[in-house]
Amino acid sequence: MPEGEEEAPAAPTIDLPTLLGPSLKGQVLTAGEDGETMAFGDVQTSDALSEKNAIGIYFGTAASQELTENLKKSWSVFEEKGLQLVYVHCAGAEEEAAPAEGQEAAPAAALDEEAYAALCSAMPWLAVPLERPKEDLLTALGLAFEGEPLLAVLSIEGEVWTTNGVACLTEDPEAQQFPQGPWGGKPPGPPELTDHDFFEKLGVIAPEPGEAGIKGIFINSKNYITLNFVDQVEEDDDILFSGGKLKSYTIIQKSFVIDQVKKMGFASDFHPQQKDFEKYPLEDILLMFDPGKAYGDKIIWCTTEDAYNREMERINGLKQVIIDEHNAAWAAEHGGGGGGGGLAGQDEPEENIVVRDVPKDCKEWVSETAEATHSEVQTQTIGNSRPLLQVMITRPRAQFGKTTKYSDSGENLHNCRPQKDHNFAPPKKELEFGIQAVKETRTCACQTTWFRPVNKSTQYSPGDFLQPEADLGLDKVDELSLFLSAVSVGVEEALQTNETVDIFQEEFAHLGEEEAGAVTKTHSKLKEHPNFHDVTYTKGKRIEWVEWVPSSSDMVVSSCCENLPFTERLETSGKASVSTVLVWSFQDSLSPHAILVAPWEVTVFKFYPSDSKYLIGGLGNGQIAVWKLADADLGHAVRDKTSSQSARGNGLEEEKSSTIPTVSHKQISMIDESHRRAVLAIEFMPATIEVERRGKGASEKNPSDAPIKYFLTVAGDGQVMIWDFQSLLDAINDNDFLWRPVHRVQLQRQDSGTEMGLCHILHCHDRYDDKGNKLLSTFYASTEEGELVFGDWAARGEEDRKAEVVKKLHASSKTFRPMLSLERSPFFPDILLGVTDWAFYLFKDGLNDHLFQSSYNSIYYTRGVWSPTRPSVIFLGLTSGGIDIWDFSDQSHKASLSDTGASVAITSMIFCYHGDLMQEQKLAVGDAQGQLHIQNIPRNLIKPAGRELDNMRKFLDREENRVKYFQERHQELRDMKDNMEKAAQMAADAAAAEAGKGADDEDKADQIAESAYKKLEMECKELLG
Repeated sequence: MPEGEEEAPAAPTIDLPTLLGPSLKGQVLTAGEDGETMAFGDVQTSDALSEKNAIGIYFGTAASQELTENLKKSWSVFEEKGLQLVYVHCAGAEEEAAPAEGQEAAPAAALDEEAYAALCSAMPWLAVPLERPKEDLLTALGLAFEGEPLLAVLSIEGEVWTTNGVACLTEDPEAQQFPQGPWGGKPPGPPELTDHDFFEKLGVIAPEPGEAGIKGIFINSKNYITLNFVDQVEEDDDILFSGGKLKSYTIIQKSFVIDQVKKMGFASDFHPQQKDFEKYPLEDILLMFDPGKAYGDKIIWCTTEDAYNREMERINGLKQVIIDEHNAAWAAEHGGGGGGGGLAGQDEPEENIVVRDVPKDCKEWVSETAEATHSEVQTQTIGNSRPLLQVMITRPRAQFGKTTKYSDSGENLHNCRPQKDHNFAPPKKELEFGIQAVKETRTCACQTTWFRPVNKSTQYSPGDFLQPEADLGLDKVDELSLFLSAVSVGVEEALQTNETVDIFQEEFAHLGEEEAGAVTKTHSKLKEHPNFHDVTYTKGKRIEWVEWVPSSSDMVVSSCCENLPFTERLETSGKASVSTVLVWSFQDSLSPHAILVAPWEVTVFKFYPSDSKYLIGGLGNGQIAVWKLADADLGHAVRDKTSSQSARGNGLEEEKSSTIPTVSHKQISMIDESHRRAVLAIEFMPATIEVERRGKGASEKNPSDAPIKYFLTVAGDGQVMIWDFQSLLDAINDNDFLWRPVHRVQLQRQDSGTEMGLCHILHCHDRYDDKGNKLLSTFYASTEEGELVFGDWAARGEEDRKAEVVKKLHASSKTFRPMLSLERSPFFPDILLGVTDWAFYLFKDGLNDHLFQSSYNSIYYTRGVWSPTRPSVIFLGLTSGGIDIWDFSDQSHKASLSDTGASVAITSMIFCYHGDLMQEQKLAVGDAQGQLHIQNIPRNLIKPAGRELDNMRKFLDREENRVKYFQERHQELRDMKDNMEKAAQMAADAAAAEAGKGADDEDKADQIAESAYKKLEMECKELLG
């Protein structure tokens, strides 16, 4: 601004909505009997002024036809440029004519509503109602109506541009310069950027790694649209922020997060960090998109107020930069933002530039330091002074991988003394050369085993091994003499008849067999039947699964798997191989009775309960295979060797193909519809159950004597599949039959959403809900981390939530290792046995915690089974090959007996449930070296005591009461803690209130003392005059 020139005063601003009133008059589209027609009616002022840039107020009368016609001619231009014109009727001369001298005043010919409507209907703009006063508008604009029409133009914000609009219209009749030029309006500024424009220009604005107060959080992709991270869930090329393309940041409310966690619980994405959100001091929460996952997840948030303020300041700074760039670009495009920018650019002379496309001439490269470089390299280069030597070192093949033992014995020492030989004395030369530095060497040493013989001697005194004279028992010589006299006759007879007698045996030791608690009796050792193994099929393998042939106590089936480490198994994964399932007979323990061939390793198999000719097996690649066996294969009939040889085909070894028949699978499931990992458990469902379509539920529609139709399978991929075996039997000979599960569910962890690997499964047959309805779709399963899961494969999901298949999770047995066995007690259907590496657990159906946990064992467990005849006995296999026998009727803090089941680690155990179990009981034990052992259980571990079942039930009830007591006690302690915290908080608040009240009382006392002092002072002054 030039010196001495004062700044122009700001234009006045008028509150247009208040002066114009809530409504205006104009042409309105109304619906009538003849359809929609235009009629003169009310228009809301806010609607009339919306989306307008300026407003013109036209003061006139019925006689102002000339200005009206001029405005009509240019009205389309005004309307296109955002002008809203409002007509204000003022009383004209024809309405306020003064009476002639000597005549009476005639009544004013004021317009009525009908005439005013007819006048305004001829105008395409709006009008102020006739009854509304006009003086306020005139006063606000500083105008006075004297009969001539007036036109004032204002901005939509109420800033007055001009009050002489009639002259402006005369100068610019077609409104080409509006709102600039004579109209006095400002040029339009750049358009405002929307939030979508900001997000598009911002891009990724994640903070640098290591910033304080930043934390990652996992957000489900389906919740992005709820948090305003995307505009559409499905990815669309026409929509920028859709699918996985997220906005750079979003702001949510803390109350929204807390309410969602309370409503959804652990299903909410904010539940894992609920405490952090509760401690957050602000209401606004900043979420940012970090595709690099510098903080663990691609969604991060500010956990402190300082971090929030820092990041918002950075974001606002980036926004301001975008706004400045946008305004600068708009100004450059529109001639510098108005003023004279465009005209100034026209005054500059245009520069004439001529571009010629001429090929470039390549010149020879010239280096000033090339010769110096070549000479320096030549100086540092060492050339060979002689041709290279070729040396070949050989070693006998027999010494490859041979074990070598080093010894420091003095007998084998050989000295190598130096010898001088002038024929091989090399001439010495001096050579200056450079080498590149390398890392420093480090010297280390190790000590070998000491095999050197050393002489040692030990001297002792005989008195060291004798007890003191007080403990020699010399006073009991008479008792010993009486004892020897009593048994001497029996010993002499035994020696004469060549018999041995246990002179320490008690005559009544075997009486009282029916009494409970008698487990440590004589003859408690397991007796092994000749084991089964074969050099061709089982050497170097482990027995993965064992089953007894139904209705037979001398036929057993086992599957073998390779003992490969993880690296070798990884190399062979995905490659088909030949695996075998062997059928053994007690009549021939040297070779298998029959061989079942499978394309993959058989990890688990079971006989079909309704027809034992069918064997269902789970393979290592996740498929389900079915074999059909003949009666001769199961030992029910005598095999015809000639016919069996011609019918079976070639075996695995030509030498045994003529004697051992092989059976191939009849059907196998589709690999794409099967498990993704090895099948680990098969569970048959009751025959009465019928699964509804798509697994929506189950019902008992089938008769109880009907063949079993469905069975369940689980694997490490966390899927529970239901298979229809009846449909397979109908198409057992159809090679084009595609076998797939009728229903499948995926078990996921509720906290992280990851797959929950499964190991075992038990179907719940007799379980009822609170209303007494029988539950047919529930099951118990064990996980690869040692947990017990209670689920429902028919669970239904809601609109915004997935189906919750996992109903309950027992994490008390979690060892981060797979649960090795999950068995249901044959005497207590609601009691489950779960075996882990270190301990075993007893669970009760319906109880939230485990019923019993054993003490930790120094040797890892591998398997566990219930005794089929004794309710309180459990057999546990060990990695050392031993078997621990727990008898709860005897003791519950450690194993009652320990015996040997194999020489190496036990891999599988199963009892034979056929025949008279009270007379003969057999336990099949498979080990890690491919040997199958058959253990005969001693009589005292077969026959239960008289009150053993009742005592075991009392023991379980006592443990259940203990668990419930601790749960109730824990709840009482939690409630007591909450009450104590509330009482402490209330006491602190009361103390603070008392402290405030005491301060107020002290202030009042000070005021009273001050007033008394003032009064005493005044009295003293009056007395002193």
